[in-house]
Amino acid sequence: MSLRMQKIDSQLRKLITEIIQKEVDDPDLTFLSITRVKTTPDLQESKVYFSILNDAKYPKAKEVLDAMSGFIRGTLGKKVRLKKLPKLDFIPDDSIKYSVDIYKKVEEMKENDVRNCPEKDNRKNKAS
Repeated sequence: MSLRMQKIDSQLRKLITEIIQKEVDDPDLTFLSITRVKTTPDLQESKVYFSILNDAKYPKAKEVLDAMSGFIRGTLGKKVRLKKLPKLDFIPDDSIKYSVDIYKKVEEMKENDVRNCPEKDNRKNKAS
């Protein structure tokens, strides 16, 4: 990805976040964050990945964002200078949830390892 596209994606992420926080008043979008934006090189489309604290709200948040995409895009057009303003496609991002799940599984494995091999735990205590 070119430096120019990285700058465009970063700027779009910042501005979309700002627009949603300040200009969109919807309870289904509380605790929503834009995690990343990936724009096609021809500026036709931007995939806007979002995360929300409550997993159960993903479908409703997507519905609201899709309905508000015209407003968000219009407001974005007033704040950014681009030859073309890309169409916004909102996509739920579960990478944060996935990371948390992996972390929990690793911690579980550590606990099981200590329970199943108490001598490892004793060696740690003797070394201290």
